[in-house]
Amino acid sequence: MQCAFVKAGQVKLQYYQHGNGSEAVLLVHGYASSARLWRLAMVEMDPQRFRVIALNNRGAGDSDRSPTEADYTVESFAQDLHHAVAALGLDGFTLVGHSMGGATVAQYSLAHQSRLKALVLLNSAPLNGRQLGPGWDDTIRDQFLTGERPQGDMGFNAPHATESFKKAVLADIARNPLERAIGGRRSMSQLRLRERLRELKVPTLVVGGDRDTTVGVDNILADYLALSENVRSLHIFHGIGHSPNVEVPEAFAGLVTRFVEGVNARRGVSVTGQQVR
Repeated sequence: MQCAFVKAGQVKLQYYQHGNGSEAVLLVHGYASSARLWRLAMVEMDPQRFRVIALNNRGAGDSDRSPTEADYTVESFAQDLHHAVAALGLDGFTLVGHSMGGATVAQYSLAHQSRLKALVLLNSAPLNGRQLGPGWDDTIRDQFLTGERPQGDMGFNAPHATESFKKAVLADIARNPLERAIGGRRSMSQLRLRERLRELKVPTLVVGGDRDTTVGVDNILADYLALSENVRSLHIFHGIGHSPNVEVPEAFAGLVTRFVEGVNARRGVSVTGQQVR
């Protein structure tokens, strides 16, 4: 697993890369986590066929931070993603977003879908937003004052989630800035992307876990149904929560591999980029 940095507009973003294959897959993490949460799934992707990149949004891992809440929104993350994609020279790639990352990649795709081969929404934050309760921001501030951080279901109960893996992810979470926690939560509550999903013309796979209590299966299905029938696919993992990329990384990697292979087959190419006769 390689670690490097990319200049994305005005910010420097950290990323991890596994493999050097011709098929590029870019992974975007969620609200409180970091690119490290993708590690278990990344190593299950064939390094000879795939180049898998997991990007740390601003404020996550060792990416640049900002003192302004408005810099930690779905829109700002999507703009950073746009600059990172250009700097990394990606085109005709598969874009995968988990949780808030699902909203980020949806926002990006609506503006730049010509660069994409395919899109995967993994337990995406509800793309029609969700009302926040009274005093939600004070609760987050209190958590930071006591040394806590908003965390959510990271799939850490999986038996293969080692202590070293969990420790590394939690270390990233512990360094999250308060502005990211508040700005991100407010941004997700204001999402109104669901009604625009029919604008997407790229093959889109919606993935969820039927035990996801973070976003809820109802929201996962609503986002799926908002897509055009000719581009949408759906996979629901049974007995799995909010983070299939951690709970069942091999199965998730296999699902993405088969999805990309299916998209390529419809385009008349193999996963290695060769024409299929």
